[in-house]
Amino acid sequence: MTELANTMTPAEIASRAAHAIRVLNDLTHGGGELSNSGDVRAIVASLELIGQDLPQLYEQLARFLVIQHEDGQLAHEDGQDPDHSVTEVIEALTAAGQAADMMTAALGEARRATDGLTVPR
Repeated sequence: MTELANTMTPAEIASRAAHAIRVLNDLTHGGGELSNSGDVRAIVASLELIGQDLPQLYEQLARFLVIQHEDGQLAHEDGQDPDHSVTEVIEALTAAGQAADMMTAALGEARRATDGLTVPR
């Protein structure tokens, strides 16, 4: 476990990750804080690592909801059976995992393509 896991909840860590992406967008807008193609390669490589872990996270979130539902720990705010909502969440998380796999593959291609880029002399 990391220091973050000892001091923050999963929801707080997710919020920080989302904020970090927003800040990264701000810093790279119009070239902003980028200094060379190596910066692009490093950022793409980090995003590729994030993408590799997203499908597992989505699966774990879905599994948690299934267990909570099976244990009778979930209710629907309008009093309906939460079966449909849980099924929709699981299907959406599964689709997100597949999309993350595709994104990760594309980021890998982008990272490899940046390997030969240098500043002209």
